[in-house]
Amino acid sequence: MAHILVYLQRTPGGLHPASAVALCRARDIASDRGATLTALCPGDAGTLDRGIAQAASRFGADILVFGGPRGLQGLLEQLNPVHVLVPWSREGLAAAEELPSGPAVPRWLSTPRHTWGGADAVTAVVAGTLPWHAFSESLEAEYQADVDEVSLPAWTSEAAPPVSEAAPVFTVLGEGSIRWLAPQSPDRSTVAALERLGATPATLDASPAEAGTLLWLSAEPIPAAVAERPVTTRLLVLPGPDAGLDPSWTGAEWVLSGSRTAALDAIFASPWAPLRG
Repeated sequence: MAHILVYLQRTPGGLHPASAVALCRARDIASDRGATLTALCPGDAGTLDRGIAQAASRFGADILVFGGPRGLQGLLEQLNPVHVLVPWSREGLAAAEELPSGPAVPRWLSTPRHTWGGADAVTAVVAGTLPWHAFSESLEAEYQADVDEVSLPAWTSEAAPPVSEAAPVFTVLGEGSIRWLAPQSPDRSTVAALERLGATPATLDASPAEAGTLLWLSAEPIPAAVAERPVTTRLLVLPGPDAGLDPSWTGAEWVLSGSRTAALDAIFASPWAPLRG
């Protein structure tokens, strides 16, 4: 049987959006080709793993493995997958660098009806659309023997909820205020959409909020002051129509293509409110 492998990246809000979109895309490929979809998340984060397991099953994984330091490479050798998908993020690209089947080819997935074929040997997915699958099945995760040897970010121990509380699963926006930045003034329809979302303007010289969401309304590279934000602040880029892929977008959780007004309204109407499981 053919196999597809997806790398799952953690965030304080649950699964990274690019991993969620990669799972949805991989689920479609796997269903079309009769393949098994395996998701790999590095390390053991205690109670946070419950949220990752729920997200993996919700977005289409058949198998979930919490892996050790060589988890991704080991599964590549064991399964010989036809496709590997990672998020187009610093962490995802770093994981892909160690794969002999690389380098990762960046693909901006802006619609479920893609135009770039099945997938590359290693695809780095840019989250340009909201997830389109929501399965109700649950997964029992497997843990590799050396899972505790993975060094996890400091925030994982701080964010881990008590056993009696729910863990973050997935969210479009961060928990907290929504602010926006733009080098040029947005048009009136975009401003109206921002107001519907409850977003307020910010400035580059303002102190970054400890949590929430920051919207970058430009196709220009993300400024360093924006990219180096607290890990609890989610960054969404809205570059507008006809934008090309920019390397700085590896620092964003979302890059929603097309009309900014349509993208903002899609966020407003999204069923993906913060999920906890």
